[in-house]
Amino acid sequence: MSVKNLFQFKRRFLLLLSVAILFTVVSGVYFIRYLVKPNTGLVVNYPEVINRDGKVIFSPKTPFSPAVSSGLRPNVDQIISIDGYPIRGVRDVVEADARVWRYTPVPVEVIRDGDKRLTIDIIPVLTLTRPDWVFALIFCIALAFMSFYLIVYLPEDTASNLITLAALFYLVFTALKPFYYESFFSNFLIHFGKLTSWFMVFFALYFPTPKGKRGIRTATITLILGLYLAFIVFRMIYFSAWISSSRDIWLDRYRMLGKLNNVSDGIAFIAYLILLIRSYVKTPHAHEKRQLEWIMAGFLIAIPPYFFLDQLPLILGGPEGLRISMGNFANLFLSFVPLFFIIGLLKHRVFNIRFFVSRYVVYILLALLIFSFFTVLYEPTKRLFALSYGVPARIASFLVTTILFILLIPIRSLACTVVDRLFYRKHYRRSLQYSASLEKRNMELKLLIDELNLRNMRSFQKDRMRELRGIITGIAHRVNDPVNFISGSLTTLERKIGSLFKALESSELPAPAEVRKLHREVQNLIDVAQEGDLGIRDFVRKLTTLVGSRASIPVSVSMNHLLRNAKAEFNKTNPEAALRIEEKTSGKVLCNPDEVIQVLHYVVDNALESGIGPKDEVLIRSDVHNRYFRIQIEDEGMGIDGANMKKVCDPFFSTKADHDGLGLYFSRMLVERNGGFMELTSKPGRGTKVTILLPREEADSLK
Repeated sequence: MSVKNLFQFKRRFLLLLSVAILFTVVSGVYFIRYLVKPNTGLVVNYPEVINRDGKVIFSPKTPFSPAVSSGLRPNVDQIISIDGYPIRGVRDVVEADARVWRYTPVPVEVIRDGDKRLTIDIIPVLTLTRPDWVFALIFCIALAFMSFYLIVYLPEDTASNLITLAALFYLVFTALKPFYYESFFSNFLIHFGKLTSWFMVFFALYFPTPKGKRGIRTATITLILGLYLAFIVFRMIYFSAWISSSRDIWLDRYRMLGKLNNVSDGIAFIAYLILLIRSYVKTPHAHEKRQLEWIMAGFLIAIPPYFFLDQLPLILGGPEGLRISMGNFANLFLSFVPLFFIIGLLKHRVFNIRFFVSRYVVYILLALLIFSFFTVLYEPTKRLFALSYGVPARIASFLVTTILFILLIPIRSLACTVVDRLFYRKHYRRSLQYSASLEKRNMELKLLIDELNLRNMRSFQKDRMRELRGIITGIAHRVNDPVNFISGSLTTLERKIGSLFKALESSELPAPAEVRKLHREVQNLIDVAQEGDLGIRDFVRKLTTLVGSRASIPVSVSMNHLLRNAKAEFNKTNPEAALRIEEKTSGKVLCNPDEVIQVLHYVVDNALESGIGPKDEVLIRSDVHNRYFRIQIEDEGMGIDGANMKKVCDPFFSTKADHDGLGLYFSRMLVERNGGFMELTSKPGRGTKVTILLPREEADSLK
């Protein structure tokens, strides 16, 4: 990237980021104001009144508002004053509502039925108590997140910049919509949101690749923006005239242009969809198709519900009491647009547009079925229940609705099955075949797993028997020599004692010298037998010590405390041994401390006997390794060669003549019995390192 391009890149990024921050801050301020502003129901996005022959008639677009709840009659009551402020036109209603910033009753003077003058107190409500503000907040968060995400990750992409601006414009529109008619400034900013649909068209001109020649694209964008600028100028002129004169004829002209703008939005959305479909058909790249599929899916989910819930009532007009707009609820559907845009621009590959469209058609048909039921059959069915069974109206309504949803479940399943068989015949047939083959493979796999488990069990038992046979053979070999000593001594001793008793029976007393000789021989035989007995006892004691004891239950003990105790125990038997402990962490382990200390004692003994090297000390390190405490005992002795490393933990294997070869074997068993692992690494002439891993206590590992 050249210096010039780098500067342009940074300038574009900073410009977009500045616009995003400015629009987000303005939107946030107005949205907070919308949440705390008392809602009287007299101005809900638009003035809830009409000017009929010079009379200001209360005409709400929604039947659920504080004004209606307080007693104002739609399309009947003529508003004369609000909180003492005289009402001569629609503008007066907007200004009077803007003055309400308290939650105390607002007196509204009306004329009902042409001659009856009444004063009705409207009790304002807090917007936070109504659930629909949450839908608007979710949509605003989705738009802001999408804008900043694309600015940070795709600042150099023209298509991304255009859709970012579209999201920011609509963010401002959504946040300022409750203050649409309040001031010139808010009304002017609202018109940025009206640009959103055309900026989506501009995006489609550049995504996934630019379409047509650059000059044609530039001319198209310039022409549309020029026409829209002229449109804004005319609307703002009408709006200014309405503010200054309070004559509602200017408001009527302003709203007439607004209807044209809604038609323009519809044209823009159609053009946008056509451009996306054209790109999808013509692009040869699979990842671009996946991106377009996600974006079109967001369009199909969001735009039709939004159009029918929010825009269509404003376009059609008709009797004022029937123009019910559900803008905030419609925003919930619009939240899918930025979400699917981000997924698409991330080049997500998991999607099937054909399956999505087929299901989309199914659910549209279900929605039409529900609509038809509630408009045509609901009331007759409800009356049938009430007349036939004498149930109250509420219970009849509940029964009718329940029957509808019970019927919808099999209808939905049937519709999906029909669509699958019509449009996915091969896939449906393959799915059935695959399900059958999968069931067969599952059965074969289960049999194979059972066979492997049986073989594994046999192999495990065979390995254990081999290991047990080696231990028993080693113990027999180790005990055999002392037993032979004892057996030989007892045999000779029996012969000597027999000879002595024969001499005594014959009254032939041996000479004193022979008695002394016989005494020495008997004593030697007894010494040999006792030596064998002591050897057996010492071997059994070593076995008992090495294998450890479960006299105590596992306890939670500090790792540092355990190491210090091990060092103190070792210093009692080897006061001259040099041990150095490096503790890099603290914590607790759940173990049998006596068994762990026994393991450390034996490993340190081995290190001292190996020739500990020039430093003349054994190093013990402790730290944390994943979910374990790690203890490393290192020496710089002669080490172990590769051939012996494979057998060093086998029972009764030792390279030293006076060793039983059970220490490392039982040490490994004790460590594993405490839920840990033991590993040895060694290099001849450079020393040996024994690593012991003990699991940390669960509560400690979660800190």
